[in-house]
Amino acid sequence: MLAATNYDGTFKYTSYFGNTGLKPDAKQVSESTTFCIASSTKLATSVAVMQCVERGLISLDDDVSVFLPELKGAQIFTKIEDGKPVMKKAQNTITLSQMLSHTSGLSSLEDEEIMGYYQAIGDSRGTLLMRYFMSEDEDVRAKALPEVQHVMNSLEVEPLLFEPGTGWTYGQGTDWAGQLVERLTHQSIEPYCQANIFAPLSMKSTTFRPADHPHIRENLMEMAFRHKDGTIKNEASIYPITPTIELGGSGLYTSAPDYLVFLTSLLRNDGKVLKQETVNLMFNYKIPDKDIMKSEKVMEFFEDPAEPDMAYDHCLCGLVNLKQESTGRKVGSVRWGGGTKSFWWIDRAAGVCGFYGTQILGPAEKLSGEMYRKFQSAVYDEHARVEAL
Repeated sequence: MLAATNYDGTFKYTSYFGNTGLKPDAKQVSESTTFCIASSTKLATSVAVMQCVERGLISLDDDVSVFLPELKGAQIFTKIEDGKPVMKKAQNTITLSQMLSHTSGLSSLEDEEIMGYYQAIGDSRGTLLMRYFMSEDEDVRAKALPEVQHVMNSLEVEPLLFEPGTGWTYGQGTDWAGQLVERLTHQSIEPYCQANIFAPLSMKSTTFRPADHPHIRENLMEMAFRHKDGTIKNEASIYPITPTIELGGSGLYTSAPDYLVFLTSLLRNDGKVLKQETVNLMFNYKIPDKDIMKSEKVMEFFEDPAEPDMAYDHCLCGLVNLKQESTGRKVGSVRWGGGTKSFWWIDRAAGVCGFYGTQILGPAEKLSGEMYRKFQSAVYDEHARVEAL
């Protein structure tokens, strides 16, 4: 599913390829097809919590543990000594801006250090994701699947990896930002987003709870997994359709037309979901310590052979590139993506935004990233052609 447009609407592209599953009777992918966007959910949650900032319910520099007592007295995992994890209490408080920019220290099970922590305490979560994503043994993966599904339908406080504000790591920050929206507005994030984001933008195929919306559930693309040998198979999704907790970091389902409307609203800064000054703040935010995004961990996490010399920052809703990319994306453009291979970008300098979506899990799935780059390059080429007319 491909979708892109420009600031003034003179260029718009949507196209759909393939089927919604691998069975012979699977429906063709269309504008009605819905899918889980995994970590691309984070953009919607960032907008939701920035609406709370607009309303004076919280500020970017506030200590979030006032509303999220689970994060009070957070412990930092420092090392393994004599086979046991060494912990120390964090001295800094966690702020909202840190949660949204992944500088709070909050980690996730995807992090190798956290895997090591759980292995040290004898918790099976230490090898959970490796067993599911890395194993080619179908029985091993099948046994790990229920555990992975449980993790994707729960939220526990993982140890911090550093003092809040002193480093960068991908983690649970936006999941907790979603919980913050719930505490501040006294409702779950689903009805909040429906009333304050999705309805104003007429996003009728977007929800955290697809089982409650027949037209969304009936049009769901099946989840697939790419194996190391290149084969691809449909299998049960790790993302819940009837969640016990609505995760602001990974739980959203949408359609390509819906998500493009969302991206377009932010690109044009049309005031429909956020004030213009708030959108500017969200996109222009810079991590205070410029050296944080130069760390080896950051460069490894975002390593892209196609852009070997890229430099990054992180705003309040995504990754910012500090150099122009070979695809055409300008300095200061913002992007993010999800594990289901859903990718978005907003380039305010060029006046272009776009989205690539599918449902393929697994580290062996490289084709989606390659196709995304080709699509992005084609968008900029066509946009330049239209602008020249």
